[in-house]
Amino acid sequence: MFALVTGGGGRLGNVLVRQLIENGEKVRVLEPGGLPESLTGLDIEFMSGSVLDAADVARATDGVDVVYHLAAKIDLSPKKDPMMYTLNVEGTRKVVDACLSRGLRLVHTSSHHAVVREPLDEPLTEEKPLALDEKCEYHRSKAIGETIVLDACERGLDAVIVNPGSMIGSHDYEPSIIGSVLIDLYFGRVPVLLDMLSDYVDVRDVANGMITAAEKGRRGERYFLTGDVIPVTEMVSLFGELTGAKVPTRALPLWVGWCLLPLALAGSAVTKKEPFITADMLRASVSNEVVSHDKAHSELGYTIRPLRESLTAALQWYRERGWLDA
Repeated sequence: MFALVTGGGGRLGNVLVRQLIENGEKVRVLEPGGLPESLTGLDIEFMSGSVLDAADVARATDGVDVVYHLAAKIDLSPKKDPMMYTLNVEGTRKVVDACLSRGLRLVHTSSHHAVVREPLDEPLTEEKPLALDEKCEYHRSKAIGETIVLDACERGLDAVIVNPGSMIGSHDYEPSIIGSVLIDLYFGRVPVLLDMLSDYVDVRDVANGMITAAEKGRRGERYFLTGDVIPVTEMVSLFGELTGAKVPTRALPLWVGWCLLPLALAGSAVTKKEPFITADMLRASVSNEVVSHDKAHSELGYTIRPLRESLTAALQWYRERGWLDA
């Protein structure tokens, strides 16, 4: 099997690439610029190019059997990079068009927040409608991206959609938003918590779920590759236990974060640094008490490992990178 991975150097992409190689598959990666650090030393065919360039996408899809589309941009800041919407929507359209014209199998990566979460006291499942009116532009762009894939399925595209949850684990090169928060917790830079809910899933489990989605997923279907929903105090407590770091033990109501938002934005304007909290961060911190991955479990054999194991892997990675040095 010859697989193309767009965005293969990213948080999830490089872990997927590693798993594909371990499974004995040939891998081509389409990324703008030069070979990223996250892919250095891997046995891949690297192609410099953009999913926004139809010619680059055509070259990248030539001769492959399956396409994993991960190229996207996350931006939860107040002043959005206009390229986020363009990449998440128009980049998806170009990849979809190339796969449709060549009869290729496509695994499209979306988000578990690309669907409507309300009412929050009901389980979040794949049957929820797309959040096309979501206030968070990133989540809205991922929902629109899904419509492009689903519309193409009506025209014959062989595609499945996967919706990962909040990922934790190794090979987090930037680090990610969650990784940055964990490092700040380690150094005591997070004095107080807000009462947030989120599902946490090991990035390796998501990568494995994507591969089985390519093999077993039903055309035109959506699969949640998520983890267990855990209160932030429970997750942080486990992190403190594993590291020995002194961490906050109580969480303030989420409305406090909304009250602090003007202060955060004003401070950002003065310091010229990113605000410590944004409206989209607060929106992303609201979760259903149950985020179901039963469909992926029953149809794909998807399984998740305990949060303790994922946090341990993340900590080992941060230490290897020197991010936990005094």
